[in-house]
Amino acid sequence: MFERQNLCFLKKLTHQRTGEEIDPLFLVNSTYVESMDLTGPKLMLTFKDHTHYISKKLQLKEMDELSASIADDWREEGENISESFVVLSAKKMPQDFIRVCAMAKPLYKLKQIADKTKIFSMRGISDILTFFANGLSVDLASAFAIVENYHLIAGERPTTLLRQIAEEQGADVWIARGKLHIQKFAEAFAKGTSHKFEYNRMDCGNPILSYSVPAAQLALQESKVRIFTGWNAVKGRVKTSTSNPLLSGVKSLPVQINGNPNPYTLGNAVVAAKPAVSFTTLGNLSVQTGQAISLLWHEPDPENPLNEDLPSKVVVQRVGHWFQGQKFYTKIEGAVPFESNQVLF
Repeated sequence: MFERQNLCFLKKLTHQRTGEEIDPLFLVNSTYVESMDLTGPKLMLTFKDHTHYISKKLQLKEMDELSASIADDWREEGENISESFVVLSAKKMPQDFIRVCAMAKPLYKLKQIADKTKIFSMRGISDILTFFANGLSVDLASAFAIVENYHLIAGERPTTLLRQIAEEQGADVWIARGKLHIQKFAEAFAKGTSHKFEYNRMDCGNPILSYSVPAAQLALQESKVRIFTGWNAVKGRVKTSTSNPLLSGVKSLPVQINGNPNPYTLGNAVVAAKPAVSFTTLGNLSVQTGQAISLLWHEPDPENPLNEDLPSKVVVQRVGHWFQGQKFYTKIEGAVPFESNQVLF
């Protein structure tokens, strides 16, 4: 009843080397994934190549480029994404199926190993990200202190350096919708919500069809609830403060040598996002990583109409838009700030 028809998810797919457009009728399913880290965007496709057009005429192979136009025209405001992807694998399967895994071209460029060293001496985070943007606009959604020198060493991937910067600044860095984003997770969580999803309400615009709750608390405690220490040439031994909200009230904390000499950076070592819920809804291409969304968990019990054990607000950490058999769904993985949760010791 709630499954709607949608013929416009992947509106156009072009094989760049030959200039040939691939008919969507070849597609069995397609998935577009965005992540609040540097693992996406990516596009996963399965073709039924019964005429061998893709394997023999186009000879689709690794390192080919695909130009994709993705749209969700069902909603009044609409949503369109145009992106180029680099094919990482094009695997032939039994019965003429071909599975393709492709990575957004700007992300692929950031994963290329540097052939020479680049030094950023006390440069602002905006300057560093702009250097690596490769045509992307930079979305600097938080203010960041200039406290470190950063180096891209020859033989290292730029994504490795960008992850290091994000971790030391207590932030997330990711690519989405033509932008290179960096933002502190707590600030993303504090924003107003862009969408509301409801469970057990099929007549609402964004129903939650199914959900699961990941077990992430203990794993994060193991890696984050610690005293991180380093050696500063002027101040001597420096460490994270026990007045940090995450650490306060904890009777015993293991000590871990971080090697970083800056108290600001050490303080960010305890910052994390906790995966809180994963759920599937009807296809909605306007849902993006980094958005704060609200959740309502309706229960059939009139005396307890809402399940308050589940989160009422999360930040979209990962979102996959999936289309198969004329049906379009979106799967969302949401997180909350780890430091706002009770430590289980």
